[in-house]
Amino acid sequence: MNTPDPALALIDRFWDDLLRLQPLRGTYVGDHRHDGALPDPSPSGRADVESVYTSAQRELASIDRSGVTPSAQPTLEILEAICEQGLRSIRARLDLWEVASHMEGPATTLAEVASIQQADTPEALERYEARLHAFPAYLRAWEEVGREGIAAGVVAPRVVVERSVAMLDRTLRIGPADSPAMAPVNGNPGARERVERAIREAVDPAHARFRDFLRETYLPAAPDTSGLVGSPDAQDRYATAIAEWTSLDLAPDEVHALGVDRLRSIDAERARIATGLGYPDAVAAVADRTARGENVVTSEAELLALVEDQVARSWEAAPSFFGRVPAANCQVRPVEAFRAAETPFAFYNPPTEDGSRPGIYYVNAFEVEHRPKHHLAGVTFHEANPGHHFQIALEMQMPDRHPLRKFGGDLAGGAFAEGWGLYAERLADEMGLYADEWERLGLLENQAHRAARLVVDTGLHHFGWTRERAIAQMIASGLHETDAAIEVDRYIAMPAQALCYMIGMIEIERAREIAMSSPGASLQAFHDEVLALGQVPLPAFRRAFGSG
Repeated sequence: MNTPDPALALIDRFWDDLLRLQPLRGTYVGDHRHDGALPDPSPSGRADVESVYTSAQRELASIDRSGVTPSAQPTLEILEAICEQGLRSIRARLDLWEVASHMEGPATTLAEVASIQQADTPEALERYEARLHAFPAYLRAWEEVGREGIAAGVVAPRVVVERSVAMLDRTLRIGPADSPAMAPVNGNPGARERVERAIREAVDPAHARFRDFLRETYLPAAPDTSGLVGSPDAQDRYATAIAEWTSLDLAPDEVHALGVDRLRSIDAERARIATGLGYPDAVAAVADRTARGENVVTSEAELLALVEDQVARSWEAAPSFFGRVPAANCQVRPVEAFRAAETPFAFYNPPTEDGSRPGIYYVNAFEVEHRPKHHLAGVTFHEANPGHHFQIALEMQMPDRHPLRKFGGDLAGGAFAEGWGLYAERLADEMGLYADEWERLGLLENQAHRAARLVVDTGLHHFGWTRERAIAQMIASGLHETDAAIEVDRYIAMPAQALCYMIGMIEIERAREIAMSSPGASLQAFHDEVLALGQVPLPAFRRAFGSG
């Protein structure tokens, strides 16, 4: 009788526990065992998470890592990082800051569920109905977290709370028949009737109660500040958030200085392109092009057509730079109107492992006439090809890779994934994908935006910047005022998330420099090696490429 491998047994058990604790993750990746549930943010739910992570840490410590197979080593590193960072986040009570988040807080859960769940079979419909009926208990638990935050003096800033209240107001005004929650059952009259009833009886009343709590109880306690500074244990909470998102222990002052240096370098590149276009600087170049009406997208239809062309061209060019490409290209869809005002310009939703849901690149047509056209290409190459679609879809196509490594790596830090997306923007220029110098200027403005994030995020949460100062800095980096305000409010709601991009790209650039210095090195092979490694914590990435 064979003795079970203790490392693989731990990985299997931890993955099953993780899907139970985070049921939306299972739906997201195509594991439907917990499709009828929502996460549990209550004290008992937090205790359950803490127990699972602590137990896994103890078991991991008892395993002789030298005897673990090479294929399992990265998965154990991911498991270890998830436990370490998850426990640190629980103890720092980062959830107190998430109650009113308009980015990833409870006000956004319905939209997330509707975009990933299917109800195309009787069993799937039953699970979906059960999940909708779970909203009242889920939002009541978040309400209690909010009350804990008020008592502890850790309350999200007013601007974030107001955005969530506005989002809930719009969701409730839509009504059950047109709710985003109807998306999984379009075309099935019987299913529509059942889901509409669940929305009317459970979801909408729960949203109304939670909105009233935010507006009447939570908002009066919300400070007019724009970051963690001033709240209890702010320094420790921000350090925890930095480690959670980047997988590195970085000093805010160091990150701030890095952003200033990178911004200076990128501004020099922008100036050179502007000079070549016949302008004294990049600001004058963009202002003139905008004044001539050549930098404007006039409609959602035009936006989608431009993006679809970029996605198609990048897909066709990829085989010259990658030995492996995803099995299918991604789809392009517009962000739904009810959440467009609070949502960034673009984002990507991965496919399911079985291919039943494709990879989807969402673009936002909110105030599209104010979004500079020359930025669009760089965003597409970041989110779609050769960016997140390649990075995520390729990892999903590795049949022998454990699901924890495929689908749990983001819990060990987002810097690899977002770093790849930012690297892909630069790579797209090498691939010949930018149509002209204006789009290259847009690339550099997008890069400046990510460098400015290092400055602004640390400014808000470490140095105590005002929202107005942060918005001004983002506008100076090349963003339009509409996007600058949306972006800054995102950073306020999600401390340290904005640091992932530039921090991760720098690690990939460093690894590329080392790899390409070897005789006979191939850029194709480097890209395949990076994407085959998958989403790992940056310390593991450094070890894999000798860049630590």
